[in-house]
Amino acid sequence: MAAALTVLLIGCLLQTALCGQFKTIIPQTIKVLSGSCVTIPCSFDVEDQYISRIDGTCRAMWKSDEQTVVFDSSNPQSSAIQGELKGDLTRRDCSTTLNNMRPEHSKEYLLRVQCDVFKHSFRDQKLHISVTDDPPTPTLTPSTLKVEEGTSVSLKCSAPAPCLSHPPALTWTSSLVHIQESLQENLDRTKVQTSVLTFTASRLHHGKIISCTAVYNKQDGSSQSVSTSLTADVSLSSQFIILPQTIEVLSGSCVTIPCSFDVEDTYKSNVDETCRAVWKNDQGTVVFNSRDPQTTGHLTGHLTGNLTNRDCTTTLNNMRPENSMKYFFGLECDNGLEYDFKTRHMDISVKDDPPTPTLTPSTLKVEEGTSVSLKCSAPAPCLSHPPALTWTSSLGHIQDSLQENHDRTKVQTSVLTFTASRLHHGKIISCTAVYNKQDGSSQSVSTSLTADVSLSSQFITFMPQTIEVLSGSCVTIPCSFGVEDKYKTKEDETCRAVWKSDQGTVVFNSRNPQTTGHLTGNLTNRDCTTTLNNMRPENSMKYFFRLECDGVKYDFLEKQVDISVKDDPPTPTLTPSTLKVEEGTSVSLKCSAPAPCLSHPPALTWTSSLGYIQDSLQENLDRTKVQTSILNFTASRLHHGQIISCTAVYNKQDGSSQSVSTSLTADVSYSPKHTTVSVSPSGPVPENSIVTLTCSSTANPAVRSYTWYRADGGQETVMGTGHVLNIKASRDIGPFFCEAENAIGSGRSNISQIDVHIAPQILSSYGCIQTADQLNCSCETVGNPPPALQWYLDGLPVNHSDRFATSSEPLNISGLRSIITVSQPQQRDLSTLLCHSSNSLGSATQRFCVNNLEPQISAKHQDFVMLLVFITIIVALFLIICGLLLVIRAQRTHQVVHKSTVAMSQVLTSGEADEEPNAEEEAIYINTNEARQGGVAEPAANSEPNSANLPGEEGSDVIYSSVNWKTKSRKRKEEDSEQGSAW
Repeated sequence: MAAALTVLLIGCLLQTALCGQFKTIIPQTIKVLSGSCVTIPCSFDVEDQYISRIDGTCRAMWKSDEQTVVFDSSNPQSSAIQGELKGDLTRRDCSTTLNNMRPEHSKEYLLRVQCDVFKHSFRDQKLHISVTDDPPTPTLTPSTLKVEEGTSVSLKCSAPAPCLSHPPALTWTSSLVHIQESLQENLDRTKVQTSVLTFTASRLHHGKIISCTAVYNKQDGSSQSVSTSLTADVSLSSQFIILPQTIEVLSGSCVTIPCSFDVEDTYKSNVDETCRAVWKNDQGTVVFNSRDPQTTGHLTGHLTGNLTNRDCTTTLNNMRPENSMKYFFGLECDNGLEYDFKTRHMDISVKDDPPTPTLTPSTLKVEEGTSVSLKCSAPAPCLSHPPALTWTSSLGHIQDSLQENHDRTKVQTSVLTFTASRLHHGKIISCTAVYNKQDGSSQSVSTSLTADVSLSSQFITFMPQTIEVLSGSCVTIPCSFGVEDKYKTKEDETCRAVWKSDQGTVVFNSRNPQTTGHLTGNLTNRDCTTTLNNMRPENSMKYFFRLECDGVKYDFLEKQVDISVKDDPPTPTLTPSTLKVEEGTSVSLKCSAPAPCLSHPPALTWTSSLGYIQDSLQENLDRTKVQTSILNFTASRLHHGQIISCTAVYNKQDGSSQSVSTSLTADVSYSPKHTTVSVSPSGPVPENSIVTLTCSSTANPAVRSYTWYRADGGQETVMGTGHVLNIKASRDIGPFFCEAENAIGSGRSNISQIDVHIAPQILSSYGCIQTADQLNCSCETVGNPPPALQWYLDGLPVNHSDRFATSSEPLNISGLRSIITVSQPQQRDLSTLLCHSSNSLGSATQRFCVNNLEPQISAKHQDFVMLLVFITIIVALFLIICGLLLVIRAQRTHQVVHKSTVAMSQVLTSGEADEEPNAEEEAIYINTNEARQGGVAEPAANSEPNSANLPGEEGSDVIYSSVNWKTKSRKRKEEDSEQGSAW
């Protein structure tokens, strides 16, 4: 028996009933924002004997004391505090909404249930309602954030939601990752709006202020907001990398890879400015290197993060389906630190079609008058070209933002906020994401839902709180209304719309509108939208709507619209109000101007037609209209500093017009452009003089470093650094260029070269080749300005004739080769042949000693000739040794024979060892340069013949030598005396 009673008692408690006692279950206290509603969660119980009396005749009454009834559900619109019974009394649910609470309503309230056969005031339980002018501050849980890098974090923001038709909208100023919103219930059945922010902590979050803002929309259309925040404290781990696991990319677009890393403590000092980011595919192939981002590997892009801050975020451009694979990050520094973070791979999937945007919530089923927020989300893998989100039904206020997912990838969001009305019922609301590719093309994809709005069952109107109008123009008042269920059948074709001023004066009657205006809505659809014409400043006052039908007449006094008539039009709004972007970023500027007169909406124009313009008429939260114009373009350096303005032209009903403008100045950051080199002094400079090089470039932000390079063919060698570089002019300086770098990138100048003037110089490659009937001599010279070459013989210039032929050809930019051909050279004395080179800075002369020369072997075949000479000498020595051995054997004696070594070139003899040369001394001329190259020592000169006084002869490389010849018989006679021949 005791057990049965226990079970019964527990069952009663679980049902929140007290088993037949008079009791209400309501909160003890509710705080409400002034101008908003309050929904009182309420249930009650009665003694068992009265349960059957709780029927359809019952009504809920709320009292502030024993005598004062502030709300009666049987006549909610005439109550002191208007509202609506939300619960069903037959189910003992007394939940009630009280509208438009004011500070004077701050007091205690009790419930009274009154039926035809039952009446009871529940005095034992009272509710204290506190109406404040400021909204309650949201709560962050946890209130502090101190975690280690890589930790998964969830932050919950909570804000009371006393008015269920207008719950607070929660937003995070730092959109770090995934956000999940919900309306939860407290222990006392009051509601609280929550938003949970989930992300993985990284070093980039350290010190970041994370705040949550609660926006409370009041019933009069105005709003108030309040925020709370914390500062993230993220400690660093020893070695790791944070990458998304998967990123989906649209073909032809870029992908920004969010990336952060750390290294072991012993290597932290190695992460410096010399480090570069390297991305490799799963096969180990380098596809991107930040040191040479435009040419290395298979993909181009740029490092957007700062490696010294352990941020390896990178953008890869123009992704294609064949780039779908896994990638990992590698760190390479000049100080020896190299590490591949192979523990974490990222899978990039490149698709031909963009991802479908997501609508939250995916369905919309609300009651008329409810504040609605629809969020459209689309992935934004390419940060320079995020998707543009548009709503096909512009129902209210739209707020766009770029948020961050749990893995630090980005998502573009657009939140559409409006108050649901019967006009929205059945309307298709769709969101379209337009993805602009890097080649200028675009693709779009849409998602949608159908609104299901249930009608109100009480006398209520929905209209703006305030409308500002330009004098001489019209005003369209968006208006809808509801009536109690018992009067719904009275709404018919006999109904008319009447507008009265707050003084009770009728200013418009749809039955006799004349020229004052016209009813644009359909009263049978409870649409009381009306246009009033030719508004003047004296018409600035409050107005309310009156419904007059044959079966029902009602003044909707609880909601009035305040119309303010101005002499000047309202200034249009630019969103965003400032523009600071990087070159190549896709930009959308929205210009908005109120459109109170729907027949004459403002015309919006842009002074700088930078790109594609899309105009539309959108709807605010209070259903007033706003004309918008969106300017889409890709930011470039040409836009930097440009003033972009939007002008709104308002045409009045009398034919005149007024205009007003707003503007911003574009701040576009870009890598160095138009990088040029200037040389001082300009023009030709003498060799060994000091030359000043200056590198100039346009960039935003300013250039932070200049580097000078020498372009040696395919190699680039650093010459120096700095905006100005002083160097010594020399003939070997070669072509060069400068590179300017800022935080965005770098730019290079064209190849430049200094015009260094040098005196002529004759190269050592001169020489002669003689055949039987002609002599060919060549002379090569360099200098700047390019020198001229002239041949001289006997001190006179050699001109082209039947005996002499000259030709010239350029060697390079400042060189020249000249060839002279002499016919029958044996008939002339050529000992005075000279090559003379000259320019404006001086001259050089080379003498050719070619008198009585035998045919010579060209320098080109010198190695081959030397080889033949060497072979000839070896053969001769072998024959001599064999002859001597035969003589020794024949004589059978042990005489010592002095051997003579003949060291005379076969080119200078007749070729026979027994042949006696001419008795007279013959002069042998040798080119000393060739002799030195061949390792031949210079012989001592016996005498030097007189030479003609020719230009440039002094200092010529000429050696004179005489050779004395003796016969074989004389040689044998002198062998016994061991006297050698003189050469």
